[in-house]
Amino acid sequence: MKNLELYKPNQLIEIVGNPISTKGIMAYNFLIHKFQTLKTDRLTISMSEIFNSLDISDDYEELYNYLDSLQKIRVESRDSRGRIWGAFNLLAVFQKRNEGVFVQIPDPIFKVLCTNYGNEKEKELYYTTIRLLEQRAFKCSYTIIFYEIFKKFTKVNLPKYTLDELRAISGTTEKYKIYADFKKRVLSSALKELNNFDSQYEYSFEEKRLGRKINEIKFIRIEKNILDVTPEPQISEKLSKAITKARKSRFVDSSYSQKAMDKIISMYDEKDIIKALGELYKYNSEILNFQKMLISKIDDVKRSKMPLKTISKTKHIPTTKNDCNEFKDTIRSFDRGKIDISKEDYEELYILYLESLKETHNPYIRKSFDIVNKHKYKIID
Repeated sequence: MKNLELYKPNQLIEIVGNPISTKGIMAYNFLIHKFQTLKTDRLTISMSEIFNSLDISDDYEELYNYLDSLQKIRVESRDSRGRIWGAFNLLAVFQKRNEGVFVQIPDPIFKVLCTNYGNEKEKELYYTTIRLLEQRAFKCSYTIIFYEIFKKFTKVNLPKYTLDELRAISGTTEKYKIYADFKKRVLSSALKELNNFDSQYEYSFEEKRLGRKINEIKFIRIEKNILDVTPEPQISEKLSKAITKARKSRFVDSSYSQKAMDKIISMYDEKDIIKALGELYKYNSEILNFQKMLISKIDDVKRSKMPLKTISKTKHIPTTKNDCNEFKDTIRSFDRGKIDISKEDYEELYILYLESLKETHNPYIRKSFDIVNKHKYKIID
C-alpha cells in the first residue's frame, strides 16, 4: 500500500472545538491530502475511497456526521490585542450526492494548503508532515491529537499548556472535570499508546501547580536509544516524611520538582537534606527555583557543622578589621562555584548565619559573610 503523506499547515493543528474521532480526523486529513495533491479547493469523492485508502472499517454515518460537524467549526484569527480580524470554517461546503460527497474548503485553507507551501524550507517551518497510515494504529481517540502536536514540535522542545487549553484542544471541556479522571482517560491513555507506537521517542509530562491545584502540563520527550543508567535514588521513611512536611508549605509545594529532589538525593547526605527541608518549611516567600533554594539550605547546614576557627564564638569571630583580613585567607578551599540567588534570599541567608553564631549585625561579620559567599552566590534581580 502506498504511503500517504500530508503537509499539514501548522494552523490546522491544535484547533479548539475540533470534534474528536480517530476515524473522523483521519478522513479529514485524507481529504486535505487530496486537495493538496490535486491543487483544488473542491472535489467529489466516494466514502469507499476514503475507507479503502486508509484501510479502515466502513462507517458511513459516522463520517457523514463528522464532516458535517467540521462545516460548523469556526476558526478565528486575532490580533495582538485579542481583537478578531478574520475567521473561517474548516469546511466551506459539505453535500451528499449520488456519486459520493461534495466537499469544498474555504479560501484561507486552500491558499496555505495548495499555493503557499512552495519550497522545502517553507514546508519545514510552517507545515507538519503527517503520515496518514500511521494514524490507523491508534485506538484511543485522544492519541491522534497529541500525535499531531508532537509531530508539529519535532525539532523544538515540546510545549506546555494550561489545563484549560488542553481541555479545549482535546474537546473535553465538559468531560472529566476531576483532574484525576482527565489525567487517566486523556493524558496517560494517549501517551501510553504513543509510547508503544513510537520507536524513537518516549513521551511523558510534568505537572505544574498553582497553589495546590494542577494548573499546567509540560510535555517531555527523550530518545529511547539513550539508556539512563543512573540508579533510582532510595528514599528512606525519614526523608519521605521530611519531604511531605516541607510540601505542606504552599511556597515549597508550588515550586517542588521531583527530578530536582532525585538529583539532590544523589548528591548530598540524607541527614543534611532532612535538616535543610526543615529550614525550607519555614520559608515564607515565593521560591523561584526549588533546586537552587534547597541546595543553598543544605550548604548552610553543612557550613554550620564545619569546625572552622572563624565560626567559633569564643575568640575567633571576625569582629575587627584585622580579624576580617585574616579570615579572608581561609576561605579559598570553600569556593564551590556560583549559585544564582535573589537579593531577598541572600539577606535571609545572612540572618540565618547570624543566628547560627548567636550574634547581632556587625559590619565586620557582614563583610566576612560577603567574602565567604563572593564566589559561591551570584545575586540576581
